[in-house]
Amino acid sequence: MGHQPLAPIYCALSLALMFLLPPLKAAATPERLETNAAYIYNAPNWLKRNRAEKSIRRIQRDLEWSIRRVPVYFYKDVDAFTKAHSLGPFVTAVTVSNSKGSTIHLGPKVTNDNFDQVFSHELVHVIVYQKYKGAIPKWLEEGLANHLAKKKKVDYKWLAQQKLPDDVTTALVHPLNTNSYNDAVFKYKASQALAEMLSKKCDLTNLLRLSVERKMQNYIVTYCEIKDLNATFKEWVKKKAG
Repeated sequence: MGHQPLAPIYCALSLALMFLLPPLKAAATPERLETNAAYIYNAPNWLKRNRAEKSIRRIQRDLEWSIRRVPVYFYKDVDAFTKAHSLGPFVTAVTVSNSKGSTIHLGPKVTNDNFDQVFSHELVHVIVYQKYKGAIPKWLEEGLANHLAKKKKVDYKWLAQQKLPDDVTTALVHPLNTNSYNDAVFKYKASQALAEMLSKKCDLTNLLRLSVERKMQNYIVTYCEIKDLNATFKEWVKKKAG
């Protein structure tokens, strides 16, 4: 089995998970950066309003949506962040969405170097909740967020050496539902590879537009003409690895 470098894990929590977890605690500070899309609390000195807005504008443009303003909280303490989200040590950032709206929580691993990528990833989760309302399948959501956040492309040679799931629609639904960091990384990478595949095989922008009204999975069959998602995915990984 090939070696995959360790990478940060970003995630979103669904409404169902919220009933199983304690509420996330906001950073206790009245200070904040304010944009039209976010209130950013406890922001580090290196983060300026214009920088945050650059990520916001790009993701809003790509997903054709103006974000209804969300609170964003920075955590400086590892234990406080880990205790708050209760998802273990793999998590770098979390977006929580429920009937009251969405909140973004950025842990101590979010730095000057990776903020743009991490924040953009979490903004995708916010728009998926606000605009698509469940139309984006859970097995694709993390990969779509990575793809649109311009995370480094998948190492297909490594991915081809892993055991690909027989059914991605069930295997990749909960990337963090594992005690193995490597398994979590695999699920994120596989989901991102699926997003890259859809982007190449059909117009991703139009696919997302169609998915506002109906579930994307229906359009993957009709618009993208992918009759067997699992077989097509395995062929895609093999070809890219070659």
